[in-house]
Amino acid sequence: MLPKLRDWAQRQAQRSQNRTVGLYLGALGFGYNTEDIKKRKMTPPACWADLIKPEFKGEVQMANPASSGTAYTMIATLVQLMGEDKAFDYMKKLHPNISAYTRSGTAPVKAVARGETTVSVSFVHDVTTEGVNGFPVGSATPAEGTGAEIGSMSIVQGGPNPEAAKKFYEWALTPGGQQFGLAAKQFQLPSNTLVPKDPRMTDPAKIKLINYDYAKYGASAERRRLIAKWEKEIQNQGR
Repeated sequence: MLPKLRDWAQRQAQRSQNRTVGLYLGALGFGYNTEDIKKRKMTPPACWADLIKPEFKGEVQMANPASSGTAYTMIATLVQLMGEDKAFDYMKKLHPNISAYTRSGTAPVKAVARGETTVSVSFVHDVTTEGVNGFPVGSATPAEGTGAEIGSMSIVQGGPNPEAAKKFYEWALTPGGQQFGLAAKQFQLPSNTLVPKDPRMTDPAKIKLINYDYAKYGASAERRRLIAKWEKEIQNQGR
């Protein structure tokens, strides 16, 4: 199936020396409450620069990177996009606009859906889920570029059922296998290019992905270092 997978899934396989491969991609972006935005006559955020505008003071929620992979993906994305110094300067400017750093990565978009905050930093497929469930939400991916999570699959060496695992592995990369995500109302982007597009999902052509270094920023030491720096320089600063 590898030649039929999207570029990001193929790159992940190459970088890992074929030890893993991507099943789906979840792009990082923004969720916003469409009713609240309209009522306040605000423009929905379309780029990272929009989130630090004065009109969003106290109106943005994101998760705490110490407990949320979503929030850590944001930090790693900004560092790669802007450089570390400028990324932390940006997050210092964003800090006054944050009403809460939640424990869960999905909590901010649930707060947006229920009108408890106007904007969230979220994986956009989670915004789609809230919309499908009937809540007034919209989403956008940053125009400057954004990072993403890749849901991946590997076979553990020495496992008890290697032949069955190989069969499952191959099936999970087929269009038929990957359509089960949509059936379960999961709106991440499937890795197989032959999976029919669902109009509810974010159009891949509209997502500007950075060349995210999963090896470097997925390493536990780098993750601990950046989170510790965020806690010291961002979380602990006054409002």
